[in-house]
Amino acid sequence: MTDPLFVWDDSLEIGIDELDFEHKALIDDINRFHEALAQHQDRARVLGDIYARMQAHFALEEYVMREHAYEFFDEHKREHEALLDSYAERMVQFLNERSDAAGQPIEDVLERWVISHIIDSDKKMSLMIKDG
Repeated sequence: MTDPLFVWDDSLEIGIDELDFEHKALIDDINRFHEALAQHQDRARVLGDIYARMQAHFALEEYVMREHAYEFFDEHKREHEALLDSYAERMVQFLNERSDAAGQPIEDVLERWVISHIIDSDKKMSLMIKDG
């Protein structure tokens, strides 16, 4: 078994239970992809699962932001759209390449999302919603 790419810890929590649950599930999916790369397993299915989870998660997050009249909603939604576009592009490249090396750019996109989006954007949104 391969070491996980990401390990959930308290620093990733944003304090909105349903979104934290989704973040944990996404990290589990990312780790399944990392394992599938290492084990030469069916990576296409895992990539599709990650994309579907990201879409569903972003929809839930956007619902929460609208319900709380989050003032930076448009900016946050644009981040979601850019990430989905970038991930989809790399997913197609990976599937067309059919090589293990092609997985690295996808992992980079996912890492950027976990580090940048959850820790920066989602925590900012959470703090403003809880304070608002």
